[in-house]
Amino acid sequence: MQKPYRLPMKCFRLLILSSVSIFILIISSYACDIQLKSSAVVSSKNITLKTIASRYPKKWANTILCDAPYTNNSITLTKTYIKALLKNRGIDASICGAELVKITSKAFLLTQSKLNSILNKRLNYITKLPIKLPFKNWQFSVVKIQKSKDLMFITLKAYTASQKRFISIIAKQNISATLIPVASHSIELGQIITASDITFKAIPQTYPGIFKNKKSIIGRVAVSFIPAGKPFSIANTRRFKPVRLGDIVKVKVKEGNIIIYTTAKALKGGYSGDIIPIMYLSSRRVLPAQIIGKKLVEVQ
Repeated sequence: MQKPYRLPMKCFRLLILSSVSIFILIISSYACDIQLKSSAVVSSKNITLKTIASRYPKKWANTILCDAPYTNNSITLTKTYIKALLKNRGIDASICGAELVKITSKAFLLTQSKLNSILNKRLNYITKLPIKLPFKNWQFSVVKIQKSKDLMFITLKAYTASQKRFISIIAKQNISATLIPVASHSIELGQIITASDITFKAIPQTYPGIFKNKKSIIGRVAVSFIPAGKPFSIANTRRFKPVRLGDIVKVKVKEGNIIIYTTAKALKGGYSGDIIPIMYLSSRRVLPAQIIGKKLVEVQ
């Protein structure tokens, strides 16, 4: 018959042995110089020690072991081979950790849709896409765009916090024409633009500030000479201000079916549809009125 104290003693001995084994394993792992990882991702052309190890002496961190695999491919290095590579470079170090290290090379792909987003336009690219960059958080800005016939030569700056590079791209221009309103004849400085002053013309490319619909141009004033065929823009026209501060305006007063006209002084300038205060010249009474034309307001 087994004595009752023997089973607890046996369990206690096993616990002590397990603890000692774990302690020895921990001590032995920290006793080595280099602790290898089981997998690593590289984004450069070389594999360095810091890429494949989780612990290493700082002075060896950037030691190059070998070439990285091709983009989106992988290679596996054995612990023995890594030790041999280090010895080849004059480093005699103790190595622990994974027996095999799988190293994958990743790339950032600059695709057609990404380029369209950066340039804010859809183009037919002649440059072969995607363009591969080291796998990092790249940002992009447009440095220069040159045009020659139907081609565009684009220079982009790709940059991170620590790196910068320039990328050259060739694309075909989108030559599909857009119908936009242009001057039907020469328009003099100060002329108020009417519907008869506007016609339409197909042009291959617009630029910021050009008006693209007829309605938004009618009633504006030319601030410079506009030759026939020239597009209307915020640079060569301005919004017409029919009433200015201090103008003597004609006041239209409706009372039922009766319309009466009188005069008043505008106490504020404004555009068509604006409500401004006016002061009658005879009574000096101040009332709100709506601008309905050039120096013409209406009191309801």
